[in-house]
Amino acid sequence: MRRYSVPKRPDFDEQSARDFLSLLTVPPVGCVELRVLRAAFDRQGFVCRGEDIGLGQGFAGTTLAGWFDDDERLIAQASRLHGVSGYVAINPVRLDLLARSDNRLSRVRHTTRDADIVCIRWLYLDIDPQRPPEISSTDAEVAKALERRDAILNDHPELAATAAWGCSGNGAWILIRLPDYPNDPEHATVLRSALTVLDRKYSDDLVRIDTATANPSRLIGLPGTIKAKGCNRPERPWRRVTLDGIGKALSA
Repeated sequence: MRRYSVPKRPDFDEQSARDFLSLLTVPPVGCVELRVLRAAFDRQGFVCRGEDIGLGQGFAGTTLAGWFDDDERLIAQASRLHGVSGYVAINPVRLDLLARSDNRLSRVRHTTRDADIVCIRWLYLDIDPQRPPEISSTDAEVAKALERRDAILNDHPELAATAAWGCSGNGAWILIRLPDYPNDPEHATVLRSALTVLDRKYSDDLVRIDTATANPSRLIGLPGTIKAKGCNRPERPWRRVTLDGIGKALSA
């Protein structure tokens, strides 16, 4: 049986973020949202957990977001994250949302909605080990999710050829490239049906396929950043989100 190595103490991996964004934004359509939850800026301009900033008892942070049509500026903003998770929208976002927070993170009242998505570019498989909410996974749990991810890729080589995949920090993910479908109810139904079929075949008591990822404005952890869920304990550590593979059709 294949053994999986899980990274322990991550730092920001700029190249992984750059490689992933180059997949999301080619061909260039719209922009990309970067979002950080329950966060705040510290005095040095780093983005940290709200409760770690010391702004008063009970302050849990707020939502920070920015809309980017420049990958390098997004990467520069992501490099400021310390102890918080960064997420990006998987599908292209309408360009006029740049006017909300132009190529920078800021405190926002509104984030990307399903109606703000230009087209449906990806089918997102979020493969997560079963565990209590708001805690990181153990190494064994992550390994199970990665094993299930590879089983899906091996069983469906035609999908693997047009996919990218990696580790979410607590589980595994696969993004399958679609032909930029219209953002309409018909194609949303197609995505939900595909996820339901995969869930029935590959989910069990240990690992499950999240069937809620069909919504157009779905976010994914940005590779290169950490997934900082719960407390960073030795048995359930924070880990880096990784980009582990790219199918032949995407890398050509």
